[in-house]
Amino acid sequence: MFRLFDPRDVLLLRRLKPQGVAFDLRRHLLQDTSPMRDALLGYLTAHHAGRITCVFQAPEEHDGLSGFVQVSAGAKGSEWHLAYLAPNLDYDLNAGSTWCRILGHLILLGAEHGVERICVRSAEDAEAEDLFRRTGFTVVSREEVFALDHEPKPAPQPRELRRATPQDQWALNELYRQVVPTVIQQAEGCNPQWTAPHRRVIGPRDTTEQYVWADKGRLLACLCLTKTAQGSWLDVLTRPEQRGELLPHLHYVLTRAAPSAQAPVYCPVPDYAVGLSWLLRTLGFESYTRQVLLVAHTVTRVSARRRLIVPGLEHGVDVSRPMGHVACSKET
Repeated sequence: MFRLFDPRDVLLLRRLKPQGVAFDLRRHLLQDTSPMRDALLGYLTAHHAGRITCVFQAPEEHDGLSGFVQVSAGAKGSEWHLAYLAPNLDYDLNAGSTWCRILGHLILLGAEHGVERICVRSAEDAEAEDLFRRTGFTVVSREEVFALDHEPKPAPQPRELRRATPQDQWALNELYRQVVPTVIQQAEGCNPQWTAPHRRVIGPRDTTEQYVWADKGRLLACLCLTKTAQGSWLDVLTRPEQRGELLPHLHYVLTRAAPSAQAPVYCPVPDYAVGLSWLLRTLGFESYTRQVLLVAHTVTRVSARRRLIVPGLEHGVDVSRPMGHVACSKET
């Protein structure tokens, strides 16, 4: 049985929570997360807050497997992002089977609710990746997450670097469209990560600063820094030809983050962003983990016949006027 969470499932979540896997690395590192709190908040607010939580329980006469999964809805509701899944693969010998059944039910539930795709960023693990593939997910991209746990030396703000404004939105969209590979754009849909001005709040004490590097009205790069008490997250979007000149811009933004051992700065680097990892290592970053982005599509394109348009009739026929009568004479 696979169904949405209700308060009767509190004991099940409490039992399985320590054996679960958090997939939303950004939120896991920047906030104090609680699957139980997210489940209850989602239930009480009809999923306007918290997480969409689903519970899986097989009948005891079969195998008695149980688990739960949590997803968060995207900005437009057309995609879900996998946030938590329990139990983990080391829980018992049947954990892999539990994952496959939960993910299969989740894809069907998403399709029923009009969700076009389900995305997951998972740590690179051969067993987990194989299970995702078996349930309909495909690998879209891979990335390495770097971390800096000490404060950099002071650095001046480059002249061409400034805060993003709402007027930069069109240019940001163009930068994203031209830099990010098409397959990733299709997987992410409309990525809200690059919205100007980037002022999203994901917690009561979270702030976001967004900077753009512009030259003669053309955006060359965008750096988005989200700061919390637990740490900061730096997203970088830059044109390949300008990537080698980005070092002073990165250095200045890092001084705004003030990283420390208790509150590091994390920065994801997709594999297609060649050279960015070298810049981060130059600034003192070290590799933290590697992730893989997988996507399961619940809809697919199909070919359809185009409607035949007859000239003069595409707007319909006016039948309010009499057409007249045709008289036929009888032959004698």
